[in-house]
Amino acid sequence: MEIIKLEGEDQRLYYLVGHLVMDEAVLAYNLNYPYRTSPEYYWLVALDEKSNTLGFIPVKLKENKAVINNYYVADDNSMVFSALLKEVVYWFSIDYEIESVTQLRHIADFERCGFSVVLYWKRYAKMRVFKNEEKRI
Repeated sequence: MEIIKLEGEDQRLYYLVGHLVMDEAVLAYNLNYPYRTSPEYYWLVALDEKSNTLGFIPVKLKENKAVINNYYVADDNSMVFSALLKEVVYWFSIDYEIESVTQLRHIADFERCGFSVVLYWKRYAKMRVFKNEEKRI
């Protein structure tokens, strides 16, 4: 598996994820919330050995935060989730506070990669990666 990092309007992004973000099943996976991108986004995309897309996590940079607000991982594969989330932490944790709006069913995958729940909503949890000196709730 290979993880690549692309800017929000990189032409390769459309080739790798465009067919997925418009797929009804993938939209249903995302609780019918549309995927968005812009120059403020970076996308981490997991590819198999044949360059098929296994999953992706868009990360929006705003102010001092790197925010995950939607994502997709085929078959909820924990290995792909782990690889993508570790890359998010690797690329963004030094300069940004990392937050996620996480579907309740994926909390355990995020927790295994250093995220902690800050707030629960009906269908989501707000999660955050805490730096060593910060206190976890």
